[in-house]
Amino acid sequence: MKIFFAISLLLGLVAVGGESFFRADDRWLLTGDSITQTDTYRQVVERVMRHYHPDNGLTFPNRSVWGVPSAHQADAEDKPTVVSIMTGMNDIIHHEYAHETDFTAKAEAYYRNILSQVRRFKALGAEVILFTPTLTDERVSSFFSPMYTRKGLVLFGEVIRRIGREEGCLVLPIAEDLEAYDATLGPNELARTDGVHPFGFAQYRIAYSIIDYLNVRGTLTGRRALSASPERVPVSVKRVNKFLHEAGEKVALEFSSFEAITFKVRWSLAAERGSETVTLQPGEKLIWRLPATPKAYDLVLGARAQAVVDLTAGEKSSLYIIDLARTMVAKPINGEVVFDIVCHDAQSPATKMFKHSLMQFKGERTEGDYVGNVRIREHNNSELWLNGRVYDSVINSEAFWITGRDTVRMMFDFRPLERFGGLTPDRDTTMILMSPRLEPDFSMMGLAWWGPRFQYCIYSNGEKTEDGYTWKLGFAGNITDYAKFDISKLDYYGFHVSIIDCDGKAGTKLHSAMLSHFDINVEKALNQLIIIDRKSTFPHSETSTIQLFGY
Repeated sequence: MKIFFAISLLLGLVAVGGESFFRADDRWLLTGDSITQTDTYRQVVERVMRHYHPDNGLTFPNRSVWGVPSAHQADAEDKPTVVSIMTGMNDIIHHEYAHETDFTAKAEAYYRNILSQVRRFKALGAEVILFTPTLTDERVSSFFSPMYTRKGLVLFGEVIRRIGREEGCLVLPIAEDLEAYDATLGPNELARTDGVHPFGFAQYRIAYSIIDYLNVRGTLTGRRALSASPERVPVSVKRVNKFLHEAGEKVALEFSSFEAITFKVRWSLAAERGSETVTLQPGEKLIWRLPATPKAYDLVLGARAQAVVDLTAGEKSSLYIIDLARTMVAKPINGEVVFDIVCHDAQSPATKMFKHSLMQFKGERTEGDYVGNVRIREHNNSELWLNGRVYDSVINSEAFWITGRDTVRMMFDFRPLERFGGLTPDRDTTMILMSPRLEPDFSMMGLAWWGPRFQYCIYSNGEKTEDGYTWKLGFAGNITDYAKFDISKLDYYGFHVSIIDCDGKAGTKLHSAMLSHFDINVEKALNQLIIIDRKSTFPHSETSTIQLFGY
């Protein structure tokens, strides 16, 4: 069955509650580059699919590869029934362009590459879905070169629509939807903090496009029906509590509406699910608590979970994702916090939960299991200073990729309460990299990889030692010409440190102060940073953070 989809054809298609594009036993193969490999939007779509269809039998193999261009041929061993393709970013970035650039040759090569992929997957019997490639943010200066690149990616989007027409493929306007979402963000928020990769809730926006256009809500009849984005239920949904401190505490949402309305609320968390009917009067505000059991809410330190809540009223539908993350709360002693970084135990349940290729297990490190430490202290009630030690017999600084070298990687969330822990980075979050170099002299590079305005207030140095190196980092002075760094304004802030150890043939190993998904996909873990509780705001040494996305 050949399907063509364009924005202009959305109206008049099967409405929400009708039939889904997906079939009960589909194998949806995702292909692409790092934007898909990070696996965020796929996980959201799968989680929502499990919410609406808990016994659907679908599988969602992700065969995307970091850094590949459109000519890359993805592994198709999963015998897919559906294949999505979103690639093109690496055909454009990594170059410097003049203001007026002719991308014709690149667009022609891109056409040939995507056409070859489409025909290959169609020959396997799969339905092919093409995503218009996301655009760059040319305002952001980073390790990449996004300047003057949007024009080329917009042209690639036109190529995708052309192939959709010629080959009868479904085309989803992912880039266009992401741009519309970006336009709604506040002045501090960045959908692409490095100018290239959609982070945090920008990835959720991609997922929501897929959920809406392919009508994940609909029945899995096998007809591969399409849907217009449903009209939303006219109910405002706001997060009430931002943390779960106590056992038995539940997520609380505020429902309100300008009109009298009755709607159905369905929810799922872990293996539990339920529904209820809610009636609101005009202007009424109702506090609704997600009624899962303590067992469903229970998370071990470093773990995350997603609750799904959907509202329906007739043919109207709204969908919300609640991110829950269990994190550590560290309370300074005499104004200081100290973390030791030690190799993980391969036998521990937590290590098994988060095991991945970068992790180093106990007993496998020539320098010993103790990797290093970090001490955090404040100065003059406004400045923040950190120093640490790394035990490393071989220092590698030759890899071009900044986190492929020996590096101390730190994340900070200096946002006020209303934005703290938000999954989308903004101007008050930063990733600082401290990278050592031996030749021709020992030196340390202090780099604000995220949040480049912090570059102007960081001070760094280090020394070579017989068994590794020491390092120092300070936040002091002005962030901008009108704003000073002032930690005293915050009751608490988020922090995480990882020591990256690159030992040649042994590969790159990563050691963290706390096990979390942060180790692989940092954009997923801004709600998992260790909370440095400066003023004893938190009652315990752990808490669960709550983030809400949807409409």
